[in-house]
Amino acid sequence: MGLFDTVKLSDPLKIPGFTKLVSEFQTKEFGSAMRVYTIGSLLPESPVHYGIVKEQLWEPSEENENGITQTIYLVIWHHILAGVYLEAQEAEERLRTVDRLDLIRWLDQAQRKAHRSQRRYQKFHHTVSNYHQHIKRSNGEKETPFDFLWRLPEEILNDPDPLGKILEQEAAKETENDDDNRYDWFD
Repeated sequence: MGLFDTVKLSDPLKIPGFTKLVSEFQTKEFGSAMRVYTIGSLLPESPVHYGIVKEQLWEPSEENENGITQTIYLVIWHHILAGVYLEAQEAEERLRTVDRLDLIRWLDQAQRKAHRSQRRYQKFHHTVSNYHQHIKRSNGEKETPFDFLWRLPEEILNDPDPLGKILEQEAAKETENDDDNRYDWFD
């Protein structure tokens, strides 16, 4: 049976007859393991190394009990998702025009995403460690001259569920819009 993977599009597709723009869709073409892909993502379980994969999108419709379907074309270039198109000719043209600059841009995006994820994890780990230190101090452990390094904001400490507050703050950071043109090495 398998699970669906999700493809997220930075430029949503305007599909004739659909009521909403399509900014993401699900597919079972790439391994069915609940992964999330974007343009430039490596597709290790792609059915093709180099070519075009057809996928059907569906939207419910009040006028048509079977809903509306639309064929889209996924461009795969050496196991990399290079584009998603409504027309086969556009997909074929994209397949012919992928070049080294595309690869450099995709690599840069992947490295930035990995860096942001690593930084978020480090900050989260640091905050949870600080909370652990706070609990130890609350249970009578002697304070040290370096305790100022692990102090948490009062909004976390005064919350009825401090760990829930930490997770809430981290979730808010996850949903922030990342600007791919911004260098965020020191965030």
